[in-house]
Amino acid sequence: MHLPPAVTSAIFTHLYTAICATLRIREENRAEVDAMHARGERLIFCLWHDELFSLIPVARHLRVVSIVSPSKDGDTLARILESKHVGAVRGSSTRGGVRALLSLARMMTHEQVHACITVDGPAGPRHQSKEGPFFLANRTNARIMPVRIYAKHALRCPTWDRFQVPLPFSRVVIRFGHAWDEGKKEVPDIKEGTLARAQARLEKELHELAVGLIPGVTA
Repeated sequence: MHLPPAVTSAIFTHLYTAICATLRIREENRAEVDAMHARGERLIFCLWHDELFSLIPVARHLRVVSIVSPSKDGDTLARILESKHVGAVRGSSTRGGVRALLSLARMMTHEQVHACITVDGPAGPRHQSKEGPFFLANRTNARIMPVRIYAKHALRCPTWDRFQVPLPFSRVVIRFGHAWDEGKKEVPDIKEGTLARAQARLEKELHELAVGLIPGVTA
């Protein structure tokens, strides 16, 4: 039996809300995020696709917008985000991606919102950064903010990214890194060499954030 998409989305949204209500979340370096937000600076939160589940609840007091795939699964995610007061623009690397990035850049410029980018999404390769966040940084002069998330007890879905769904009552640590350099445009252009260096830097910083946080990750 196939349920209407609205019904399916409602079920997943209620299930998501119920799980999140039980999670014991601890945030590290949140003070830096809040201080930059108070100064009116814009941030691009960058994380791996499989760690997204637990980040949505901590968007409190922030106006955050994310890019969501125009697929049926994306419809469900967009409804979940909306229920948590997180905005969504629709696009992917193959369908409307540039248009979505331009739309998000305009929102960041004129509406003072922050962006959330799963930098290896929507279809991988897993834990390899794509160019989207750096395009945004160049267009908006927003600052890159790396984020890693660890759930002590979680299920891993049989998907390309091994998406993590924390089990109810799990401890979750959200570790914010340090925003990229202040006082200059960190991504001065979108030339191939500039993007390659930015991608390598972000992947390195995301790895370093996991040291001491995620078991088995070493320097």
